[in-house]
Amino acid sequence: MTTRPSDPSDSTDEVVAPSPSSSEAVRHERWFLRRPDGVCGPYPARQIGRFLILGRLTEQDEVSQDRQFWVRIAERPHLIPEEVRLADTPGGRERLERARLREDERLRERRSRASEPIYREQRKGDRRCPENLETLSHRQLWADLLDRTPFPWRRWVQGPRPWAISGVALFLVAGLLAWFALHQEATPTPDCDAPPGPSVNWNYCNKAGAALRGADLTGASLYDARLSNARLERAQLMDADLRYTDLDGARLEGADLSDALLTGANLRGARLRGARLMGADLRHADLTGADVAGVQLEGVRLDRAIWIDGRICAADSIGHCASSTAD
Repeated sequence: MTTRPSDPSDSTDEVVAPSPSSSEAVRHERWFLRRPDGVCGPYPARQIGRFLILGRLTEQDEVSQDRQFWVRIAERPHLIPEEVRLADTPGGRERLERARLREDERLRERRSRASEPIYREQRKGDRRCPENLETLSHRQLWADLLDRTPFPWRRWVQGPRPWAISGVALFLVAGLLAWFALHQEATPTPDCDAPPGPSVNWNYCNKAGAALRGADLTGASLYDARLSNARLERAQLMDADLRYTDLDGARLEGADLSDALLTGANLRGARLRGARLMGADLRHADLTGADVAGVQLEGVRLDRAIWIDGRICAADSIGHCASSTAD
């Protein structure tokens, strides 16, 4: 297996992996991981970033696209999320914690028991290959069913009681599986090709630079969508779900975001002049460098949000960014 020479001045003819030339190329990259217990993968580039945010990988772990040429993640900066790269800068730790909250919330949509102590303990120092979310969810489900105090079997092996208990247990398990199946079916599937309209589901979709001037997106679901540099002047976004959405540099002049959910949203450099944000939830949002002239902020929640000047708003900030006593 070919490895990267340790001496940078080594002049041997080595095939150097091409660096990504575009965001489209990065999106289609697949990377293998080399860990002490073997090679696993491949994983999309975005998944590598999520593992770094959650602490399941470090920049010293090795990756490869062909399982022959191996490099440290630190040598492929495009795989490292901005929150990890800037963790040691002013406000960087806060952004990294918000990114971890975002990823944890996404995981909770797939595995409702992820916050239990057994899971947190399992993830500390976990050096195995990261597994996909479906595998972890199924494993935890079975662990919950099997992790019970053992029954005193000798007291229950005679008479009708064991059969009655077994019947009740089977009924409960069947009910749990039926509920899980119905819950999965009820979860709407994003449709990134759907035209803009009220209640459209663009969760996780890439709409960077989209022309959506005046679009009616009332009640739309845009969870963790990418809308950087999108043209959303005078758009109707009342009651829209924009949690953790990337709105970096977006044009939102005159847009109506009343009662919208913008928890953890990236609004760095966004143009919000004259926008309506009454009753919106901007907790943990990043508004660094945003243009908020004439913005209506009545009832807006700004708990722990990063204000336009880099200040972190106090936990009780409503309608304005109150200075944190910790500052």
